[in-house]
Amino acid sequence: MSSILTNTSAMVALQTLRGINSNLTMAQNEIATGKSISSAKDNSTV
Repeated sequence: MSSILTNTSAMVALQTLRGINSNLTMAQNEIATGKSISSAKDNSTV
C-alpha cells in the first residue's frame, strides 16, 4: 500500500510566495511605466 505524504506548511508557504511574487511583479510594472495604468486591461477609471 502506497501513501502520499503532504507537507501542509510547505504548501501554504509556496502559496504565500506565489502571491507575493505576483504583487511584486505588478508593483515593478507600475514603477517601470511611472503610472498605475500600464495596459488596456488595467482599471480605466483611475
